[in-house]
Amino acid sequence: MDMKNKNIVDSPYFEFLRYCLREDEAEPKGIANIDWDRLYDFGKKQAILGVLYHGLQRLSASDYRPNRQQVLKWYSTYLSIEKANRQAYKDASALTELLYKNYGIKGCVLKGQANALMYPDPYMRTPGDIDLWTDAKTLDIIRVSRKLDKSGEIGYHHIELSYFKTPVEIHFFPSFMGNVWHEYKLRRFFNSRKEAQFKVSTLLPDNLGSIGTLTDDFNRVFQLSHLMHHFFFEGIGLRQMIDYYYLLKRGLTDDDRNETNRVLKQVGIYKFASAVMYVMKHILGIDDKFLLMPPNERIGRILVSEMLQGGNFGFYDNRYSFAGKSVYAQYFVETYRNLHFAFDFPSETLWGRPISRWWHMIYKAWLRRQLKKKS
Repeated sequence: MDMKNKNIVDSPYFEFLRYCLREDEAEPKGIANIDWDRLYDFGKKQAILGVLYHGLQRLSASDYRPNRQQVLKWYSTYLSIEKANRQAYKDASALTELLYKNYGIKGCVLKGQANALMYPDPYMRTPGDIDLWTDAKTLDIIRVSRKLDKSGEIGYHHIELSYFKTPVEIHFFPSFMGNVWHEYKLRRFFNSRKEAQFKVSTLLPDNLGSIGTLTDDFNRVFQLSHLMHHFFFEGIGLRQMIDYYYLLKRGLTDDDRNETNRVLKQVGIYKFASAVMYVMKHILGIDDKFLLMPPNERIGRILVSEMLQGGNFGFYDNRYSFAGKSVYAQYFVETYRNLHFAFDFPSETLWGRPISRWWHMIYKAWLRRQLKKKS
């Protein structure tokens, strides 16, 4: 898809995606122009094949539905996604129970399976790893994690854990910003709402257990911070945008909107959020009543262009490859890439991330030193 085309939002692929997201949507007018094999490749790149299959099932009476072989290919993929979701749900529930029963630690799931529960079919979202935030202190949760996995890699805001079939990241705090001042304010917001996040327990489908989930007011800010972080590091795709679409579809009052926007302005996310609203409205077709603020078309189109080129988490971006590079090489690639966005986001790209990455290294070194002292 060529983003220089002013009518990119009318692409048959996006038109069909909107059809998949809206249960009451009529059959797309451009369906006759869809190359189903190319759409499959597009869905794979964006990690949204389950979402597209959800809409494809409603085309049984259409003259333009894919052929039998193509349908079987989609169905086989959906079964794999469903199986992975079931495993991720079970592992998320087991991890939550293990931490609470054995260590008295409460946890809530960030993104991932918590987002999947908001979809009309809880098995249609392509799952990733399990992100769990706990009410434990940072050094304490690292020690507990190391009991479960001695080689767990310590990152700036989480520790990786290989204990279940599904990879796990246990978070010290939910997310972070490139600009340290904005991160300070974001962390202050997280802490002010922290207690409430460990009081919401949600049952999983088909008796797969239960997990802690976030409140919507917290989630609206947190997920935007996550989207913004990955926009500047690696990249984001339509899967993450569809997550936010279903979060907004849960609804919000004018007071909710005003409070969310107040926080977004405080933590330096408001402009980026306005670009996300462009995606919500013009690409995904959400109604205006669910938007947080008026969409910013110019920056929104930049965001769409990056998503289409990079795919899910930037895995398909041939311009800037992070895979296999050292931490220092990644630093220079990230800095160079982000200079392209310096005009709109100077606080992140100029005096944000180039500085904060050094702070991250210092902080991780301090964590390791503290662990050695008390081991």
